Amino acid sequence: MATTEEAVFHRKVQNRLADRYLDALELEEETERNQRLEREKKERLSFKPSRYSAFSAQNILWLVSSIAVFHFTEFHLVLWYDTRINRLWFNVGAGLMAVTVAIALFMIFWLSLVKKVKSDDWEKRHPAAIPVATASFILGFLSLLKGLWPVWGLLTPPILLALFMGIVVLIAMIG
Repeated sequence: MATTEEAVFHRKVQNRLADRYLDALELEEETERNQRLEREKKERLSFKPSRYSAFSAQNILWLVSSIAVFHFTEFHLVLWYDTRINRLWFNVGAGLMAVTVAIALFMIFWLSLVKKVKSDDWEKRHPAAIPVATASFILGFLSLLKGLWPVWGLLTPPILLALFMGIVVLIAMIG
């Protein structure tokens, strides 16, 4: 009789242990399922930029302000006819800006559209391009600032900033 009582006791203990482990496994599975559902929900709700994201209110305001600055400062006439411009610094700045634009055109149009290289791989294929473009932009901006300072004085930085931002926004809207 002792053996049957022991067997019954062993079965009861085994059942209790099995219930505990099954409850723990079910709880773990439910937790994993909830985490997976939360991840999927976040992925669905996450912001995915559309092709119209370049047409935001901020970009349109930059474009409009750039056009207004270009018009009201008569920028193109000043560049051609004003004798107060320091031509040496202006030409250096224009040349450096041309280098920046050439690198940007190379990377955007040639690499992306013709060669089908993703923008994440630009630095791997041409590691010096982005640092050179950045340095030439900064030096070009400073040179243009020095060259145009005699014309507009303290208004030169905001004028150049508005014009550059307008160009950047225009490129973003086209591309």
